Amino acid sequence: MTRVAYVVDHLQVGGAQSHLLQVVRGLDREVWQPEVWTASATPGDLADAFARAGAPVRSFGIEKTLVSPRTLSAAARVARDLRSRDVAVVHGYLFEGNLLAALAGRMGRRPVVLVSKRSLDRYDRPDRRLAAALSNRLADRVTVNAVAVGELVAEHEWCPRGKMVRIPNGVALPSRAAAPAAPSSPGRPPVVGMVGRLGWKKGYEHALRAAAIVRAAVPGVRFEIVGEGAERPRLESLARELDLGESVRFLGQRRDVPELVAGFDCYMLSSVVEGMPNALLEAMALGRPVVTTSAGGSGEVVEDGVSGLVVAPGDPRALADGVLRVLRDPALAARLGAAAEERVRRHYDLDAMLSSMDRLYRTELARAGVAVSSATPALRAARVA
Repeated sequence: MTRVAYVVDHLQVGGAQSHLLQVVRGLDREVWQPEVWTASATPGDLADAFARAGAPVRSFGIEKTLVSPRTLSAAARVARDLRSRDVAVVHGYLFEGNLLAALAGRMGRRPVVLVSKRSLDRYDRPDRRLAAALSNRLADRVTVNAVAVGELVAEHEWCPRGKMVRIPNGVALPSRAAAPAAPSSPGRPPVVGMVGRLGWKKGYEHALRAAAIVRAAVPGVRFEIVGEGAERPRLESLARELDLGESVRFLGQRRDVPELVAGFDCYMLSSVVEGMPNALLEAMALGRPVVTTSAGGSGEVVEDGVSGLVVAPGDPRALADGVLRVLRDPALAARLGAAAEERVRRHYDLDAMLSSMDRLYRTELARAGVAVSSATPALRAARVA
């Protein structure tokens, strides 16, 4: 088998980490043997899930910051380990993971070094921008998940467009027979839902202000927010300030997310910075009508007026107007939901993403003169627990 080392900042719950868990679970284990390295000495809540998926978790042991002589010594230590065990592919995720993957991969003279760009994060500090550019320069290829992300990386991080490979996110598609039932109770108050880490990038303050507008027009409407994060206290305070009361529920982390999403009459995404959110794809795969901002790849996934409604970021009134259109027009909601499901099934299937990843690894290893099993990838269904 061919060893692949993934390097990531940490394994706390987040979009990149959930995507990586899908990858680890879905790779053909007759060909690829994955492992995961974290920058942080404290890996995070998902470490056990990776271990159960057969990807042992190790750490660079960096406590606080990369700006330290210890970073190079840590990278050198990991480079020796990767070389001694003949790891063939080193693939970085997120800022710290990309830099450490690039350094350790090159110091260890590994055949293939890749870095990933998954959001519209801009590094305004010169040192971070230069570090991102260095990661790109050291890598053989830079993977991006959306056209908008690739444009940012080219313009802001000086990465040649020809070096980038676009691999859109993919999600496991529920069978139509096994998918959770959509809401149907007569007289039931409408539910608008959101799923994601409670961080500033998701723009939840705009969602709450939109919720206040919608509630004034549709008494009894409920808003459910699934996820945790540093912004929760501030958002709960804002909800009280807006007098939203029991119409907004912060549900925290949940294991029954598909069942919850299936109960949403409308899925709302209020992001101001985004890559290609899996939660949006998963809601669409369940046939939910969506209202999303155009941030990052969201506007590429959703065709405005066809498979959902797309509005400008940072505009609560536009979000509210989109949600009201969906809640007030059941025929529109049904049409958008059906088109959303079909779009994900055609373009954002998990197996298609895994096949693209497999093909990239094989192509780059062949260029490096490393032989890989020629067996057709037997991709397993990968589901995030």
